[in-house]
Amino acid sequence: MNRRLYNVYTLTSAFRIAGDSIESVALPWSLLQSTGSLVSIGGFALFTHLPWVILPPLLGRTLDRTAKKVRLAFVALLLQSLLAVLIVPLSSNVWAFYLLVSGISALDILHRYYGLSLIATMTFEESELQRLNATLATVGNAVSLVAFPVAGFLAYRFGIKAMLLDAVLLLIGAVSLLPYLGIELTSERTGEIKATYRPSVFSRKLVLGVLVSVLLFNFALGSFRIFVFASLRTLEEGEVIYGILQSLTTAGSLVAVAGLTYLASRRGVGLKRPLITGMILQSVALLLAGLPAVVALFPAVLLVGFGGELLNVSFDSLMQKVVPLESLGTVRGIFDALATLVIPISQLTFAWTIEKSSKIYVLAIVAFSLALTASLLFEELLRETKV
Repeated sequence: MNRRLYNVYTLTSAFRIAGDSIESVALPWSLLQSTGSLVSIGGFALFTHLPWVILPPLLGRTLDRTAKKVRLAFVALLLQSLLAVLIVPLSSNVWAFYLLVSGISALDILHRYYGLSLIATMTFEESELQRLNATLATVGNAVSLVAFPVAGFLAYRFGIKAMLLDAVLLLIGAVSLLPYLGIELTSERTGEIKATYRPSVFSRKLVLGVLVSVLLFNFALGSFRIFVFASLRTLEEGEVIYGILQSLTTAGSLVAVAGLTYLASRRGVGLKRPLITGMILQSVALLLAGLPAVVALFPAVLLVGFGGELLNVSFDSLMQKVVPLESLGTVRGIFDALATLVIPISQLTFAWTIEKSSKIYVLAIVAFSLALTASLLFEELLRETKV
């Protein structure tokens, strides 16, 4: 049954990701056009990420304590659809806009954590975890590859009203879960965990070191979006170019996860090498984003997409491997809350600094140095703990 639910979750994720493509283009561009300020984009980032700072420990614990996790995913998609409709008439009110964006982001947490827990019930083997996570990411990126250019056109043509299509897609995803609402999600790997799980993996040094390195890396990488908007804000039809860049990011992601799926299925690829490679590639992308030529953004977003998926898939697999199912949501929730906190802080900091006439390429060098330092620290921690 868990295998069947995995297929259904892949389907609902595809609908949600198609809607996310519209959100990620229509919402910030609508805000930028109405305010004309990069700081408003930083505010958008703040209210998008704020739920991920406050709610993950609570929602993760809620998910851990109920076996009927499908119901929570259904409610999340249904309420997101409602908020996507409400944001259209209320978009002229900046504070209402921010609050609705926060609500949409908060509901994303439940759907994502449901999928994280679902995959954790299915296997404990490292390569199989990589395969399941990479397959899911491959589907999502294939959808995004098509959806982002369409989202760019819809945002240019219809503005905030493009969110109505987002609402329809989310509703379809919710409806697809209806036959499974009463199913209890249980683990198929309990005995394997008892025989294999090593609590020593959770050393204080590892936990603190991972938190420090990820906080530092996220702060550095958070600047990337601000660099992109700073380059595009004076261009005519910037929304269309932004949609194309998002599509290229997705293309990089798709190549990464397709390759990772193959390597996990045929070569038994581990977790460490893809994870660190992803961090280093994203670090290099920060340097490219700081160049004055807009054309440099194209290879930059490809590297962000490629490296980001290597990192995200491998990090999910790492968490599913070392954290017991009964506390996976709680542990991941606490970790995500802390790690997410620095992203809006980073974007507000870099946006404010750029608007005070700082050179973008200098800030890009600073961001690159921080990201590379974090990558090397993470690699050393994984090597010492033999994860």
